[in-house]
Amino acid sequence: DEGSTFEPLEVFPSMRLNDISRNLAKPTTSVVTLDALIPPKEDGELVLQSLLFKLQRSVRVLSLRFNNFSAFSIEVLIDYISQNDFIEVLYMMGCGFDEKTRKRLEDAWKKNLVGHRTENMGFTFLRVTQSVMEEQLKADAA
Repeated sequence: DEGSTFEPLEVFPSMRLNDISRNLAKPTTSVVTLDALIPPKEDGELVLQSLLFKLQRSVRVLSLRFNNFSAFSIEVLIDYISQNDFIEVLYMMGCGFDEKTRKRLEDAWKKNLVGHRTENMGFTFLRVTQSVMEEQLKADAA
């Protein structure tokens, strides 16, 4: 809605999501697995937004497999990924993306970091920081 402001959830619809939310507050969390945990379609929109909002820069791996996202959630995720500059691995299999939205997510993924590639029919997204890429190039040259 126009004029509305986003307020992240403090209490989530399951104990497991509440546990994950508490772990996201830790600056050492590097892997976040939300596979099949976000409520389907419209019921999961605020849940997804809130969890993305709470991700710390320490997170390197985000797995969202087997969630049934609404069109709005897909747009939120594409927008978030287009601005994200710290997640290096994103797992998205089985989330309701058609080829057009999957391609838009891939384009958003390529806006930050380097060494972009996909695996698993285009639903696993990989990238690295510039310093990691330079280290790999040096090791390959040796």
